[in-house]
Amino acid sequence: MILQAKKTLSHPISLPSPTQILMSGYFLSGLLLVVLLFSCESSEKKDERLAKQHCSSCHVFPEPNLLPKKIWTEEVLPNMAFRMGLVDLMEGAQNLPLEDLITVASTLPAQPLVSEEEWKSIQNYFEKNAPDSLTNETKEIPGILKLFDVQKIVDPKGELPMVTLVKVDTLNQKIWVGTRSGKLHHLNSQFKIEKTIQLSSPASHLSVENNTYTLSLMGIMDPNDREKGELITINSDKLESMTFIDSLKRPVHFEQKDLNADGYEDVVICAFGNYTGALLVYENQHGKNFRKHVVSTLPGSRVTVLRDFNNDGLLDILALFTQGDEQITLFINEGNFKFKQKILLRFPPVYGSTFIDIVDFNKDGKFDILYTNGDNSDYSQILKPYHGVRVFLQENDLTFTESMFYPMHGASKAIAHDFDGDGDLDIASFSFFPDFEKAPEESFIYFENQNGKFNPLTLPAASSGRWIVMDISDVDQDGDKDILLGALDFNTKVPTSLSDKWEYEKTAILVLQNKSR
Repeated sequence: MILQAKKTLSHPISLPSPTQILMSGYFLSGLLLVVLLFSCESSEKKDERLAKQHCSSCHVFPEPNLLPKKIWTEEVLPNMAFRMGLVDLMEGAQNLPLEDLITVASTLPAQPLVSEEEWKSIQNYFEKNAPDSLTNETKEIPGILKLFDVQKIVDPKGELPMVTLVKVDTLNQKIWVGTRSGKLHHLNSQFKIEKTIQLSSPASHLSVENNTYTLSLMGIMDPNDREKGELITINSDKLESMTFIDSLKRPVHFEQKDLNADGYEDVVICAFGNYTGALLVYENQHGKNFRKHVVSTLPGSRVTVLRDFNNDGLLDILALFTQGDEQITLFINEGNFKFKQKILLRFPPVYGSTFIDIVDFNKDGKFDILYTNGDNSDYSQILKPYHGVRVFLQENDLTFTESMFYPMHGASKAIAHDFDGDGDLDIASFSFFPDFEKAPEESFIYFENQNGKFNPLTLPAASSGRWIVMDISDVDQDGDKDILLGALDFNTKVPTSLSDKWEYEKTAILVLQNKSR
């Protein structure tokens, strides 16, 4: 017994030090404090905590006052419950095409991200804090625009306008118009059809280089996740098309630039998709084929701007993402098709971001951002006071401050240009979701820059169609920029009197001819 005791004592026992005892006491006290805090937490505070914790994990937290109570409870929250794994796939995806179910299922969590009790708390928070309705902000009423003469171009086939693309090729004096049915019309400078090509699907974007045209075809225009989109080239003389990149998820924009300085143009593609999508770069391998690089797997990439933002000799990518996690992000080119991501601006998921343009508004040598938000086609199809046109000025190194906001229901795109030739930048903007009941003419608003203040102007002819695309170009070749608007005349939430007018007039293109020269 003595020997056994000695053997045991030969291994010293490690006793906690006074510091360890004290620290363990602090830990237990802290743990007890946390337990007490949560046990004393009111139901309202618990609801708020859970809502902010879980509803900001994938995107900016959407404040309850951004939508009316009914929209939250009947539209947005049920969709969020589906995306968080609380709703069965077949129940939550009943409005989706069957062909998309496997892809959509891959985006859903294997297990619910919250418990039923936690989800009830989240629902309670939005229900209790959301308003019954939204109040539209007072704004300066637009004056009458006199800088442009108006010309209405009737649909060349006498059909209800369903335009998806308008692009002016001033070098070859051609105007290209794409339609939802997949037709591509070649118009002359008098807007008369000279040739028509039947494409495999609707065109969304077109670029011109010499005698070759590159187009992105969406595959399926409506929301989907199928890889039916493609990029094609068309020879202007023979009008023969050739696919050179395929299997894209609803491509809506692309740019062709040399990203690795090897003398060959690579392609940056916004594969918008729906539940899934991506921002892609296709590396041109010396004209033989293209190698795919995924820059971002976020869906909803809408438009890019390629520029050497950090002056290192390589082109970087500025991109707008418009689905869910809405943001303006700079992808800094680090070589070998590797990119470092820096988010410049981020918006709530109900904002409906639609477009960006970059220019130097205040002439300080730094680029500023012109931004529109107004997509109203998803789960909250109501007029929103925060839809509109914004200017973000760059203050310091890639930090931005909002300097201008004009409420514009359904704002879809804005382009900055010195239209009146007075030395400063004006803005032309249009909306696909304006207030058709009270102000249909506000589907197009021109902002005249008057010493840094933007004066809104519009014209009665702006109500002649439901505009979905815009191009600016010197159509009449008189030295100033004209504006072309293309109509896709869906009659959703449109008064019968207005949709009847569209059906009768069939205005496919609205040409605003600049009179400044």
